[in-house]
Amino acid sequence: MALGLVRIIVNPISGRGTHRGLLRDLEHHLAMRGYPVEVAQTQHAGHARELSASAPDDATCVVSVGGDGTHREVLSGLVGRRVPACIVPSGTENVLCRTFRLSGLLSETVGTICRGRAIPLDVGFANGHPFMMFCGIGFDAAVAAEVHAKRRGRIWRHAYYVPILRAWWNYKFPPIQVTVDGRTVIDDAGIVLVANTPLYADGMSMASRALGDDGLLDVVAYRTRSRWEMLRQFARTKMRTHLDGPRVVYAQGRRIEVRSNGTPIPTQTDGDPLMATPVSFTIQPKAVRLLVPDPMRNQ
Repeated sequence: MALGLVRIIVNPISGRGTHRGLLRDLEHHLAMRGYPVEVAQTQHAGHARELSASAPDDATCVVSVGGDGTHREVLSGLVGRRVPACIVPSGTENVLCRTFRLSGLLSETVGTICRGRAIPLDVGFANGHPFMMFCGIGFDAAVAAEVHAKRRGRIWRHAYYVPILRAWWNYKFPPIQVTVDGRTVIDDAGIVLVANTPLYADGMSMASRALGDDGLLDVVAYRTRSRWEMLRQFARTKMRTHLDGPRVVYAQGRRIEVRSNGTPIPTQTDGDPLMATPVSFTIQPKAVRLLVPDPMRNQ
């Protein structure tokens, strides 16, 4: 029986860039095992989604080589399909790969494609735009907007330092209202995260109770109205004690409404700037399939 196509989608400007040797070796090892392989480089925003959506229904998988934004695009092109995705970290933070403990090593990637198991992953939608991990409203979205406005190629971690300091000094923390399944849970938040999975950038676990396959979105809302309170909440989040404090509201639901009173507040999805409030969030349970190593089959 013939093996299905493996389409490898590469973002050449993501994070630290693509390791050409890895791609060459990956293509060689898959071809040696009888897989037909196609390699395509993205050329513009949305191209990764187009490439994954056009993969044939009998494809073995679509491989995404890039950062979290690339993985979001590739997976969004596979919503509602049986074709799974195999993600390989090549970005700045690689939060999605860290969530599922994917190293991107050649041996692991080959084994995952050939012998891995496909697990379901929910997909969140912000005003109809898909996201896999989280959507930040407020401070972090303002930072993301500045970083991406100045982007001229790969984004290195140090590119965030000055925008973070500038936002910390200038951001005014206008109040945000959050409604979960028809119930207002907070109306004076300064920072809000709507999450599908638990991890955030810089190793933080802001939505620590989130599960990527439970059919729910998790909301973390901080009553943060000043730069100094934000520093205190940042420290508590790093220590993973933030959910015990009175200034943080945590909720779960299937439909989230985030609004502000007159002041449009920026949002970001999976690290990329998107839109401004108001934003309506929904979730499609088990909408995509993600390949992960199968420890029983790889022993």
